Amino acid sequence: MIAAVIVAGGSGRRMQATVRKQYLELDEQPILAHTLAAFDRCTTLDTLVLVVPEDDLGWCRGHILAPLDLAHDVCLVKGGLSRQESVANGLAALAADEGIVMIHDGVRPFVRQRLIRAVMAGVSPTGACIPAIPATDTLKQVGGNGMIVGTLDRRTIQLAQTPQMFSLVLIRNAHRIAVDKGFVATDDASVAEFAGERVRVVPGDRDNIKITTPDDLILARAILAGWNENGGSAESVQG
Repeated sequence: MIAAVIVAGGSGRRMQATVRKQYLELDEQPILAHTLAAFDRCTTLDTLVLVVPEDDLGWCRGHILAPLDLAHDVCLVKGGLSRQESVANGLAALAADEGIVMIHDGVRPFVRQRLIRAVMAGVSPTGACIPAIPATDTLKQVGGNGMIVGTLDRRTIQLAQTPQMFSLVLIRNAHRIAVDKGFVATDDASVAEFAGERVRVVPGDRDNIKITTPDDLILARAILAGWNENGGSAESVQG
């Protein structure tokens, strides 16, 4: 079983918009619709789970899923109070006991098929694999007083992306351990690391941005325009 859990349970406060960030439009379609369409093109995918705020379940059925007419059936699941809880809800919705699962941010609409394939190819050695891109800026560690504490070696730093792929058994167990010990993280690789698992890294994609601020939305529109100029979204996403 190969599953994907798309997490779109955030409130989007940093976007400073009147609607949640995952529902803002790119090329006359919600950001979340672009993300779902990208995973729907993955022919090896068996199961697709979408996690959204509980209040949005009906709206998403009618305004996101119905217009898309996806090839995959989508299991719609209510989110939790945190991203970590939302992911746990998505994992619990999977009927299988074994297999692999991709966990992806709903506001990363520019996920190419070649990136999905790379993560799939990298998961087998340890049961955990994520894409990441090298840091390009000089990284400063800053204290609470606003003063620099140190400069990090950027050659050893990479910026994590999604989809993050795991053995279903591994990541479910890791989330249980995190809950039992009160550990909270911002991505699932951190949860796996906390549980003592080794996580492999494969090269990410700089177009695979997470849209969380108004500036990100401007960049997203530029990326989409570039994809359309280079042969359309299907070629760009599948390449």
